Parts: sequence; C-alpha cells; structure tokens
Amino acid sequence: MGLLPEDPLRPASEDAAALARLVRLQQEMLALDLGMARSEILARMAGWARALTEAAGCAIYLREDGGDFLCRAVSGEIAAAVGDTLAWPGAAPDRSSLGDHSHPALLWTDVAQAGAPVSLLMAPLRTAAADVLGWVSALSGPRGAFTWPALHGLQVLGESLGATLARHGTTSQWRASGEQYRLLFDHNPFPMWVSDLRSRQILAVNQAAVLHYGYSEQEFLAMDVRDLWLPEDSPEWEKTLRSTEEVQKVTGIKRRHRRKDGSVIDTEISADLVDFNGRRARLVLANDVSLRVRAERELARANRAQRMLSACNEVQIRAGTEQALIEEVCRITVEIGGYDMAWAGWLRGGGSLQLAARVGDGSGLLTALEGAWDDPSQAGLRRTIEQALASGQLAVAENLAHLPAPEPWARMALAHGFLGAAFLPLGRAGGALGLLGLCAKEPVVIGAEEAKLLQDLANDLAFGIEGLRAQARQQALQAAVAKVAAAVSAGTGTAFFEQLVRSSTETLEACGGFVARLRTGGENGPAQAPQAHMLAALAQDQAVADFDFDFALEGSPLAPALRETHGTVQGAVVAQFAARLLPGLQAHTCIWRRLDSASGRPLGAMALLFDSSRELDAMMASTLHIFATRAAAEIERQEADAQIRDQASLLDKAQDAIIVRCLEDRVLFWNRSAQRLYGWTPQEAIGRSISHLLYDDAHAYQQAIRNVLALGEWNGEFTQHRKDGSTLTVEAHWTLVRDEHGMPRSILAINTDITQRKVTELQIQKLAFFDPLTGLPNRIRLVDRLQHALVASARNGRGGALLFIDLDNFKTLNDTLGHDKGDLLLQQVATRLKGCVRETDTVARLGGDEFVVMLEQLSGSASETAVQGRTVAENVLHALNQPFDLMGYEHRGTCSIGIAPFAQTEEVGELLKRADLAMYQAKTAGRNTLRFFDPDMQQAVTARAALESDLRQALAQDEFLLHWQPQVDSQGEMLGVEALLRWKHPQRGMVSPAVFIPLAEETGSILPLGRWVLEAACAQIAAWSARPETAGLTVAVNVSVLQFRHPDFVDQVLAVLDKAGANPRRLKLELTESLLVSDMEETVTKMAALKRRGVCFSLDDFGTGYSSLYYLKRLPLDQLKIDQSFVRDLLSDPNDAAIVRTIVALAQSLGLHVIAEGVENESQQQFLAEHGCHAYQGYLFSRPLAADQLKAFLEARTTAHTP
Repeated sequence: MGLLPEDPLRPASEDAAALARLVRLQQEMLALDLGMARSEILARMAGWARALTEAAGCAIYLREDGGDFLCRAVSGEIAAAVGDTLAWPGAAPDRSSLGDHSHPALLWTDVAQAGAPVSLLMAPLRTAAADVLGWVSALSGPRGAFTWPALHGLQVLGESLGATLARHGTTSQWRASGEQYRLLFDHNPFPMWVSDLRSRQILAVNQAAVLHYGYSEQEFLAMDVRDLWLPEDSPEWEKTLRSTEEVQKVTGIKRRHRRKDGSVIDTEISADLVDFNGRRARLVLANDVSLRVRAERELARANRAQRMLSACNEVQIRAGTEQALIEEVCRITVEIGGYDMAWAGWLRGGGSLQLAARVGDGSGLLTALEGAWDDPSQAGLRRTIEQALASGQLAVAENLAHLPAPEPWARMALAHGFLGAAFLPLGRAGGALGLLGLCAKEPVVIGAEEAKLLQDLANDLAFGIEGLRAQARQQALQAAVAKVAAAVSAGTGTAFFEQLVRSSTETLEACGGFVARLRTGGENGPAQAPQAHMLAALAQDQAVADFDFDFALEGSPLAPALRETHGTVQGAVVAQFAARLLPGLQAHTCIWRRLDSASGRPLGAMALLFDSSRELDAMMASTLHIFATRAAAEIERQEADAQIRDQASLLDKAQDAIIVRCLEDRVLFWNRSAQRLYGWTPQEAIGRSISHLLYDDAHAYQQAIRNVLALGEWNGEFTQHRKDGSTLTVEAHWTLVRDEHGMPRSILAINTDITQRKVTELQIQKLAFFDPLTGLPNRIRLVDRLQHALVASARNGRGGALLFIDLDNFKTLNDTLGHDKGDLLLQQVATRLKGCVRETDTVARLGGDEFVVMLEQLSGSASETAVQGRTVAENVLHALNQPFDLMGYEHRGTCSIGIAPFAQTEEVGELLKRADLAMYQAKTAGRNTLRFFDPDMQQAVTARAALESDLRQALAQDEFLLHWQPQVDSQGEMLGVEALLRWKHPQRGMVSPAVFIPLAEETGSILPLGRWVLEAACAQIAAWSARPETAGLTVAVNVSVLQFRHPDFVDQVLAVLDKAGANPRRLKLELTESLLVSDMEETVTKMAALKRRGVCFSLDDFGTGYSSLYYLKRLPLDQLKIDQSFVRDLLSDPNDAAIVRTIVALAQSLGLHVIAEGVENESQQQFLAEHGCHAYQGYLFSRPLAADQLKAFLEARTTAHTP
C-alpha cells in the first residue's frame, strides 16, 4: 500500500469535465435535505464517489463507537457489503492513527480482483476539525488505474462528505431535541402558546389551549394575545407587558381571559423569553385559576357575611325597638356586608309588602317592589318573592343584565346601577314576617357558606323581631296593668270599669268586652233565675251607650259562671249576645273570668269578645286573671263603701281610715282606724294640717284637692307616712261635703291601706314563673325556655339535653328530720346544680324533690351530644354525693338522673316524658346513677367510654405493636417499609386502627402514641444499619396533624434520632394533606428544620384532600404517595387512571419520587410502571408483617439474592 501526498502534483492536462462534476456534486451536497435518514444519505455519497472517480464500485465505511470501521453503503461492483469490517490490503496502517489528525490524505494500492490487476483508492471522511469519521474506497474499472483528477477529486470529496455527515449528525440532534420539546409543548396539560415579543402575534399553540379556549389552532395563529383580553383590562395588560418586556422569566401574573364562547376565566400567567425561529418571543403558560379565585371570593364573601352576622347579633342585644333594629341591620348590611343597598319590608294583608327601612340609593326601585302585588307587569318578581316566603329560603338574581326579558323593576334596578339582588325571608317557611332585600352593583354570586350565613342572619333577625314584639306585648300588658291602676285613680263606678274593659281589650286585641255584676236568686226579693247587671261595655273601642241593663245568665255566654271560674264559649250564643250589646258587632268567641271576692264569693264576671276562633292560652289566662282580680276588688270595695255609707253611724268602727278635714286643711274628724293606720290619736291629729301630717308630695295632694272641689269626688292612690316615719300606700276615696246651701264645707276621705296589695302585685310576676323556695324557674318558666331552645336548635342545627333529677330517699329525710331540713336541702341542691352548669343553661324545680337541667347549644352530632350530657350528669352526681350541712346535721344523699337528648324536632311534653322515664330507669338500676332514654345511645356512650379508658391504659400495659409493610421497586428490590400501628387488646383482640386512631386524636392520646411509634421506627433503622443488606432501607412513619402541630415536634424527632443513633436519611415522615389547610408558614419551617438533618418527607394519600400545586411547590417534599383508592380501580375506571397518570407526571415535573400503595395484582403494577411509577406497596408484594415475620421475609430475600 502506498501513501500519496496530501496535495500531489497534478498534470496540466487535468480534465475540466472532472472539475465540473466535482463542483456539481458539491452543490448537490449543499442542497441535501439533512432530515433524510442516514442510510439514504450514505447511499447517495457512495454514488457521488463512484460518479466522480468513474470507479467500478465504491463503499463508505464509518467508525462505530471508537472501534472498527464498518461498511454502511455500497455503489457498483466492489468486494464489500453493508456491515463488513474494513479490510486493509497489505500491511494496514497503525490502527491507533487511523482516526487522528495525522493520517494521510489518500491511500492508493494495486490489488488483484478476478485475476486482473486493479487499483484501490481510499480517502478519509474528514470533518472541519480534522476528525476522521470514516473512509470512502473506490475500486478502478477494467480500463486501468485512476486518473489524477480522480485522485484529487476523491480527496476533496472525502472532506466534503465528512463535513456533510457532521452537519447531518448535528441536525439530527437538533431535530430530536426539537421533537422532544414539541412533544412536551403539545402534551402539556396547561394551555401554552408562543407569541412575538413585539407584535404580540401568536406563533404556536398547544392542544390544551385549543381545548380550553375553544379556538382552533388556525384561529389562534391568526390572532394576537390582545384578542384574549377583556377590554377593561387592556390598560393594565399593556402596562404589565411593557414593564416586563426585557425580563427573562415572568411568573404569577393574574389576569382575566375571554374564551371563544364569551365566558371569562381567571388565569395565572407564567412566561419565558425564547428564540422562536430567529424571532424574539414569549413562551406563555396559562393556568386557569377560576375555581381558586371563585373559592377565594366566596371565602371573602363568607367572612364578610360572618362579620355582618356578628354585628347584627350585637345590634339585636342593644336594639330597643323593632324599627331601630331593622334600620341598623340594613346599615350593617351595606357598610360591612358590602352591598350597595339594603331594605326590609313587612308582609301586609294579601301577602303584599310594606317598606319598613332602607339604606342606600334606590327609592324608585323600592316603590316598584311595594307595588309588585298590584302591577301585572311585575308578576315574575311577585312569584320570586312569594316562592322565597313560602320556602323560607334565600332567593338570588345573580345578574339582572342576563335576564332574557327583564321586568320593569329589573330595568329600573339596572338604571340605578344594580346588577344583582338577593331576597331573604325573615322567618320560617310559610310563616315569614317579611323580607330583607340586598342589591349590589355587581353580579351577586353567593356560595353555599355565605348562603348559610345569610340564612342564619335572616333567622336571627326574625327571632329578634319576634322577641321585640313579645317584649312589646309584655310592655303592653304592663301598660295595661298600669292603666287599670290609673283607672282606679281616674274615676269611680262606671269610669273605672269602662277604663278596665278598654285596657283589657287593647291588651288582648279583643273586639269587645264587658264587666257584669252577678245577681243571684233571692237577693232583691222573691227567688228568681240568676241574672247579671252590666257595669260597663265596650265594642270596637267605643263605649256602649245603653249598657245599663240586666240579663239572664241562662242563654248567655256567662251561663256556667256560678259553677265554674272561667270558660270559653263559641258560636251562635256569642254572636247573638254581641249583637245585643251593639248592633253590627260580629263576635265568634267569648272568653270570660268570674270575679270572686276575697272569701271566694262570686261577685260578677269579666268577658272579652273576639271576631275569630281563639283559645285561652297561658298568657291570656294570666292577663285576664290580673284584670279580673282588680275588677273583683273594685266591686268588693264598692260594696264595702256602700255598706259604710249605709252605716254612717258606725264610722268609727270602720276598718278603713275615715278622715274629715275642713277646706282650710285642718283635721276635723279622725276615726280609730285612722289612729290604727297612722299612729296618731284623734287628740293629736284633730286641728293639725293634714298635708303636713300625712303627705310628702304636696303637688299631688293639691291636684287632688282641685279635682274634688271641681267634680265633687275623687279617687286615687297616695303614698303617705305614719307617725313612726314609715311609709304606706292608700287607696283614697274623697267626697266633697256641702252644707244645706250647697256650699262646700269639708272633705270626707276614706283611705284603705293597699300597701300589701302593692307588694303582692309586684311579686305576682315572680310568683308566676319562679319557685318561691329555691328561686329557680318553675315548670311554666322551664317550658317557655325549652320552647325557645327548640326553636334555636332548629335554626342553628345544634342539639341539647334534658336532665331529669330526682333526689333519692327525700321523703325519708322529710319524715325523719322535718320539712324545715327538707326545704334547706332543696335550697342547697339548687345552689349546687347551678354550679354544675353554664350560665346559658337552665336549672328548674318542677316540685317536691324533682329538678330539671336543660343544656343548650351542644354538638350537632347525636353521639357527641350524648357524651356532653353524660359529662354534666356525672358532675351532678358527684356534686350531690358530697355531704350537706342541714343546720348542724350532716346529710349524705344521692340522686337518680334521666337524660333525654333533643334536637329541633322534639315536642316539649314528649321530651319531659322521655327524661322522666329515663330517670325511673336510673331508679330501677339501683339509684345514684344515670340513664339515657335511648338504649342504643346509652350503649354507644358506654362503649365509647370503655374504649377510651382502655386506650389510656394500653400504652402503659404494652398492648401496642408495629407491623411493617415492605416497599419495593419495579425490579422487586426492597426499598424500605412503612411502620403501621396495631393494638392487641387482651379481651377485644386486634382493634381496628380506623376505630382507635380517631379516638386517640380526639383525646390527645395520639401524642404519646406517636412518640412511641417514632422511637420504635428509629430503633429499627439503627438495628438495620449494622447489616449491609438492610443498611439502605428506609422506614416510613405516619405523623398526625396534632402531633406535627405540637410546638416541640422538631426537637422530639431529633432527640429520638440521636438517642437511637439512627441515620436521619433513612427516616421518612408521611404527612397528610390536612396539614396544608392552616398555618402554611409553620409547616414549611418545621419541615425545613428536619430536612436540614436529612429527614425525608412523603405526602400520604395524595389527591384525596387539599391538593394544591401552590403548596406542593413550597413544601420540601421528597415523595408523593398515590392513595390506594385510585390504584384499586385504575384498570376499570378511566377517571382513576387519569388521576394516577396526572400524579406521576406532576411528581416528575416537580422532581419528586412517587410510590403507589394498595398494589394487589401484576396488571396494576404494569400500568403504574408503564406510566413512570416504579415504587410500590401492597399485597402483591407482602401484607403488613409482624416483627418476626419481617425478619424471616428479609432473610428469605437475602438468601434468594446470594449467588
């Protein structure tokens, strides 16, 4: 083989045609499509070499991986085939130099082929950097050796071919990279596009953007990014783009986009500066955060509604009137709730609305709302309001601008700038008091939480209004009582009774009423049928002129009055009697009360007439009793006065103080009753000024003098003082005494001591509702509070409990020690019971030794309500088991308690009966105990208490153990284990973690349990580190939220690791997604502190909770764990399969490992492996193993892998 110089001397006869061929071939190489397959390019190269050298055959050899040169293309006849190794004829050059920079430009030798001599010419394929990629060989034809132009042309062609191959390699690499990038771009689940930096023209778009925005790819490429903007957002967009034009990477830009269908979405934009086909461009990723933004808005609105609810509740406490309350609520709704107008209206007859209060602009709009019932064009609005009132639920018009055919009120609302409206019924379904309206100048989109809060606001407001109305009725009752008292002072006889009837009809909303005095047979002559004489009558708020008549009791509403104390009569008898009182008066019901003297003798009756069906309820009975008592007292007083007048000669023996004074204010007569009442003897009083003697209030006294002088008589009440300085209240009846000429001569005063009656009247309220011995609410008060509690429970969904308490052996105490000590015991029991409950709870005495405790505002869960009720009952048992000091006698007693939990659906009577029955169950069970009415609930509470007691003792008694479930990779190699807590109870057996773990978290036992698990896991890590085959295994430990939130959690973990001597890098803490919902900064800080020591973190059950990419990006995680709920059905459920693929892709994009739990068959494993998940845990590989089973499992795997 001979070596030719790199530039051999060429003869002058060089063939011009050969040079032309060389130039043409080089042009073809420059125009070559480098995207062609390499085999096709090499085949063309072999053909070019043959054409240039006019050889019989040519071959191309390329060096493979730094080794031999292999044939990769053949053209013509040559002793070579694709795949052959280059055979060097004669002595081959040094192999080490064939690919370096010092090889010769040409190799030329003569060989024999088919017995004929031929020439073999070889030229290196050299790159611009002088690297040799291969060789091109040419075999001369039968015409003889190669010409010098052929030699020179092949040398040049070799260098050109080398450069072409180098360019093809580079192009292939770029194309592979570009295809990979394009694949990532096209298959990214988030919308992406490339836009020109200057013109904003969209240059490329991925499939996710096409699907999400609704535009086709062709439509996108004809748009620029400004076509996605909302017009009102354009200035802000332009400002942002200008300020970030030269910024390489922009993230976190939040703006709105409009899709092709016109819908608006909230997006979070990230963009990078890129070079796109030689143009400066932005690669944009758009993340649709509409749901997140909407959730944030709903949360903000809910928080605002919560503040509004709190403020309104505070107002309800302070508001004194219904109008003040509703006006203040409207103001708060605008100022705190963020609405632009709020109004309230009450229901009128026929269901129409009457505006009560308004805050904000929109009076014309409210006029339309008031007139909706009379305006046919507002039928839609009326239906909306009627449906809201009937259902008791919130009604919302989100966007009035989107109504297809808005009614006049909606057009008026839009004209005022209002876009949305909401209507809140005030009260329960079908019984609403009115409506609270809210208007806003933006669409009103109300989430479930805000709707609940607004509903609570409406319910609380209705409750407050009803309370104020009840208070107003109570005040009216008190005012009426005051009117009754004033009536006594304002006149006598007819005037008194007329005022009494007027006050009673106003208070109890009757259409008429009367007072009659009974006349029994034989009272005034021969025996006759019982009759009554009308004393005063009122119809339709007008006094009946011709009322002074008698009527027979038989056939009248008062027929049973001589036999019964009160009654209710309805029907024709009432209608006929009412028509007799006043023609045209229509009455249906008569409720009457007999007037009895202090001795119980029937004096008369007081009756009220109603135009509808009415029943005698507790309030009406109490009120009517008060009026009837005063009326009876007046009749009795009048009888007494008449008797005194008839027995004028016996004045000195009268019980009332009788005083006569002259017009000059000096005392003329002073009877013995006056001496007994005031303390002065007649000798001390006569001749003295009566005003100085008895009166402190000179103004009232002088006014009474002027009245009696003007009218001839006066009746009223005075506060006077006695000789000893004490005060008293008298009922005074003054009469002007005239001389024989009719001139005023003196004033006769009859004063009755009513001091005790006044005290009694003040006490009557308390006596009606409170137990006089203990001061506790009585049964009436308890029933009232229990009714309110049930209403509140229906409104807020919270439960309560009734505790029926009976003192054991109380009768024995009474019989042996006396009632005085029994009463003392009852008083001390009342005090102790009040000390066992909250201020909001009620302790009542029903009578005897029976007490009731009502617990309100307990949990909405029935089981938790039972536990809370039991806790209070146990406190009561303990309190009443302590000794009582009964005036020096130490008494030890017990009680039996029945518990009846209640919710909003209970009836008061039924609830008391249940608690009573439960109390008797406690008595039957041996006393000094408690029982629940519901046997199943009793069993549930007992079982939970027993399990909680066992749980507290389990750790001390070493009943807990760890099972270990192996984690393996796709090759079956073991990666580590997960530590799983188990409880082996000596009687219950193995207790499910699903039962005891939640209980441990509720009771706080999870903290010592969690530390014990951590210590056991770290001890296992330290033990494994001593053996090479197990030193690399990790141990995963689950950490509860309560454990992680403990202030010393980080110190505890590090202390356990140090104490065990365990490698922190082999400890993996599995956290749940519930950690992500609160105090993110604390979570990141704690994880980072442990991460610095090498501890790993895995996010357990990923995808089942609060999966937030924002939080994932911030947390220093190492691994995501696919929950078994997704793995279980991934082969049959496309949704589960898609979730698994997404989680794996997400983990890969975040640089996190991923492991799947619950892998039970090979098909599941194969699916996971195909999609990039290569770590598994589940029954396919191993069940959770006890410590000895795990040891055997590891030994078996070690033996299997030992060669």
